[in-house]
Amino acid sequence: MENKLRDVLIVRLGEVTIKGKKSRDRFEKKLIENIKEALRLSGLQGEVKREYGRIYVYSSQEAIKVLRRVFGITSISSAVEFEFETLGEIVEVAYQLFCDKVKGKTFAVKARRTGTHSFTSMDIAREVGERLYPCSRGVDLENPEFTVYIEVRGNKAYLFQDVVKAYGGLPVGVEGRIVALVSGGFDSIVAAWYMLKRGAEVHFVFCNMAGELTERLVASVVKMLVDNWGYGYSPKLYVADFRPLVKELRKKVDPGLLGVVLKRYMYRTAEHVARKINALGIVTGESLGQVSSQTLENLYSSSTAVSLPVYRPLIGMDKEEIIARAREIGTYEASARVKEVCGVYSVHPRTRSRLEEVLREEEKIDKTVFEGVVSSLREIDLRTLGIQAESLDEVEISTIDPDSIVIDLRPPEKYREGHVPGSINIDFAELPVALEKLDPNKKYIFICDEGGLSREAAYTLRKLGYKAWSFRGGYRALSRKLDGLSS
Repeated sequence: MENKLRDVLIVRLGEVTIKGKKSRDRFEKKLIENIKEALRLSGLQGEVKREYGRIYVYSSQEAIKVLRRVFGITSISSAVEFEFETLGEIVEVAYQLFCDKVKGKTFAVKARRTGTHSFTSMDIAREVGERLYPCSRGVDLENPEFTVYIEVRGNKAYLFQDVVKAYGGLPVGVEGRIVALVSGGFDSIVAAWYMLKRGAEVHFVFCNMAGELTERLVASVVKMLVDNWGYGYSPKLYVADFRPLVKELRKKVDPGLLGVVLKRYMYRTAEHVARKINALGIVTGESLGQVSSQTLENLYSSSTAVSLPVYRPLIGMDKEEIIARAREIGTYEASARVKEVCGVYSVHPRTRSRLEEVLREEEKIDKTVFEGVVSSLREIDLRTLGIQAESLDEVEISTIDPDSIVIDLRPPEKYREGHVPGSINIDFAELPVALEKLDPNKKYIFICDEGGLSREAAYTLRKLGYKAWSFRGGYRALSRKLDGLSS
């Protein structure tokens, strides 16, 4: 018979296949839904068919890059599919496809078979090997330079040469819903990625302590994550305005415990969203001992603020491992643009808090302030969100213009330790009031520890028509460049 060859992508399922029959059926159906959405969102056409232990996708080669990012898939192969009646037909198609490719190379044939046939898998490998042998430099079953793969299922054969590894895991959506506390930085985004990998439907909560520019940068990172990895659901980002709460905490809370108290309110905000959308827990990017708020004592004090479980997939990972994963999943560059909000945390935070102390500090807080934070929550549909790439080149500079007024947004204690001569120290929280005293005809350069708040301040003033910039990299970068810093 004449063999009609058809290009197909073989999708292998991995962990999904070891589930019980009922769960496996549900998981595979969900995986097919996710594959179809991944293709659609990527602008690709494709037909998807399901067989026991395999999914076949009839699409272009471009689909391989997309399918690698669909959780639940362990590997993909670009194959040729055809119907056959005899083993000889398989041998001849293999010869046509691979004779030129094994020239000057050692090779091996790996065959698998499912169904009832007059031949075995060993027969396939032996006869195809014999046919290709004259084209090659010889057979090497241990370390071949080229491998011919053959899968036979019923009356169809699939021939291919590559197995492209994917990320495994479970199809997004099969393990329920969860909310991720995100800052846009490396850790929280990677933590959310791990929960997506394990089949959770992840929605996001961002406690905004800076302003519009920071929100847009964070939203762009989260959208990048779900657009590339979160197929199969409608992800949402919930944004809370934390600026009034931060101002209240800085006025009333022991500076050494401010970070822990603030984290408790973040957890509460995430729990509020979780209850609202019927999520089953909170995920964070915390790693044990990485910063002062992530010691065992402080994590315990923070966790008691909520009754929902808090999941920490990065708890045992080093920073280098987290950053390596961020690079691998494609979020590193976007996360690197999101700077820590300096000026919020204490210069000397407590690493060993006691819960009773934390609760006493919390009693000082006006409860209506947090009620206002909760009422400020906004829901953003990440699928329909249009993200315009934020160019920071216009906002950031790397030199100090002597004709500019330098405004230092760091806490007074840090300002006293060292600052640019002639600079003005203004608390970021008081900047809206200070605006009334700023001359719109002057040039302003803002500076903070790492550039997060100063960038937000410059962005805000530029929208109002001021000539304003943020010093790139913050005071830490500036102190390495400039001489004559006073102390």
